[in-house]
Amino acid sequence: MPSAANETEAFRRFLRRVWQEDVGPLLRDQRAVQRKKSARVAGTAAAGAGLLLDGLLRLRGKPFTRFMTVVGSSLGALLPDVWDWEWLRDSADAAEQAAVAEGVQRQAARLPEADALALFGLPESATRDELKRAWRDAARRWHPDKALAEADRLEYQVRFVAYSAAYERLERAYDEGRLPRGIANGE
Repeated sequence: MPSAANETEAFRRFLRRVWQEDVGPLLRDQRAVQRKKSARVAGTAAAGAGLLLDGLLRLRGKPFTRFMTVVGSSLGALLPDVWDWEWLRDSADAAEQAAVAEGVQRQAARLPEADALALFGLPESATRDELKRAWRDAARRWHPDKALAEADRLEYQVRFVAYSAAYERLERAYDEGRLPRGIANGE
């Protein structure tokens, strides 16, 4: 039985790769605007916290406040660099959404076999039948028609595309005799 926690972590690693290689370049200009805004908001909040701590600790000066402002601004500037389903749902236009889906499909098709199996929570010794069961479970769970809210449909679409491409990749590996590995075929 696949582990949901392992499957989730594997999918997060996969999304980070897609974000860095495919989505990031798409968002270069949009992220620059987001980065400025996030840095300003986080810097202001951190400066306020620094002032409060300066007052409470009676530090008589603002070195701590300046430090907090820099740290807050830096952390705020990093926020747009993480995978953001909200951006995908709310801000991406149809062309960007299609580009994201294409990037996800391309990355999933290139995944190393062990990583593709990890998306399904399976070991390298998994049989083709185990893969089919895991694929059916993923398809039932993440099919875009299963999304409860229209806002979630795009996330389901991205996940479904990823699992579909990974499944096709693994099917080829089984057809070519590269899987299963380990005890199952005597390695």
